[in-house]
Amino acid sequence: MPVARRLSSVKVTQRERAPDLRDAVKAAIDAMDWLTPTDQAMKTLAQRIAEEIEKAVDRAEDLDALYADVRGTGIDIFKRLEKLQAMCEVTKTVGWLGPQLQGVLRDLGGAPAARRAMKNDKPIGSRLAQLRAAAAGEHDTSDSDPAAS
Repeated sequence: MPVARRLSSVKVTQRERAPDLRDAVKAAIDAMDWLTPTDQAMKTLAQRIAEEIEKAVDRAEDLDALYADVRGTGIDIFKRLEKLQAMCEVTKTVGWLGPQLQGVLRDLGGAPAARRAMKNDKPIGSRLAQLRAAAAGEHDTSDSDPAAS
């Protein structure tokens, strides 16, 4: 006959929530003094992606609270919970939208490499693009030797 053991409960410590990504993205965009009105769509996109990431975190917290409230109730509530759970995949949301947000911010010049590329003394583009530009510039010299054309 198996021996019954008494298991102690596991204490779950609540972690402090990370700073709100919406606020961080807004602060970053506000600090980008080089942006012009033509960048408005990219700014809005960055803010919208941050909003979706934060919504996923909020939904996951709502799901946890709902599970705590309904322990011991009927089956129907669990169907609703499963539907909500499918919408609460924070890791998937961040994994999918995080790189997109990074790309948008990079396109706005919000990453160190993008800011370096914006400087006038640094060429932008690949070496092939630089060679093509140089070659195109050589063909535009119409006042040079006519035999070269």
